[in-house]
Amino acid sequence: MSARTPAGGPAADGGPPPEGSLRAHYARIAASSEEELAADLLALTATHGDRDRDRLRDWAATALEFGREMADSRGDAWSPPDIEITEKERGGVRPGEILLAEYLHRGARSRVVVYDDALTFAGRVARAAGWSDDYSRATVREAALAHEEAHRMLHGELGRSLRRRLDHTALRIGPLRVRGHVVGADEITAHSYARHRCSLRRSPIALTAAIAAALTHRGPDRQGPGPRATTPGVHP
Repeated sequence: MSARTPAGGPAADGGPPPEGSLRAHYARIAASSEEELAADLLALTATHGDRDRDRLRDWAATALEFGREMADSRGDAWSPPDIEITEKERGGVRPGEILLAEYLHRGARSRVVVYDDALTFAGRVARAAGWSDDYSRATVREAALAHEEAHRMLHGELGRSLRRRLDHTALRIGPLRVRGHVVGADEITAHSYARHRCSLRRSPIALTAAIAAALTHRGPDRQGPGPRATTPGVHP
């Protein structure tokens, strides 16, 4: 589970937002629906730069629903995935990226790595946005683990099912149609799975968007993610 600045760096769009604008970013994120935020994530991917907004919304809605169905299919209360979990104090705060956790698949041996410095950064963003009640450190850690659990599940038939559900045509040659991969859809699905699996009021996509805004505004090496919002706004 990670958040990045657009195109990988704070200067990608010509420089960081003007000082004081971060509060407005948090307010906009809080007022946006989960579907719109998911479409925003797709739009930031270079592959989708010229896509029609309605198409991105459709894909976002499909991926969100697929993640919810994955969570509902489990039935039981959420618990940490039955896989090796490694905690690392540092390594999650990177130039232009905050990596909360990652699923590493190496043949028969797989594990999830959780980065404590990234959890700390995410906590600062949540406090600055006024969302501390939604994103405690424990909650963010659980959501990150559930997110990686979803990626693990999507490695098999579920991943192929998601591709069929999205029904993206990558290539057509006469009567032949090649179904393509929608870049970013698996991330949205994993975010949705984490939200519903962990019974979160506010979508992890909102926190991801807020972290990306904080990175663009200040960069990961600065102390703190910016001014605190006065109210959390309407949650997605």
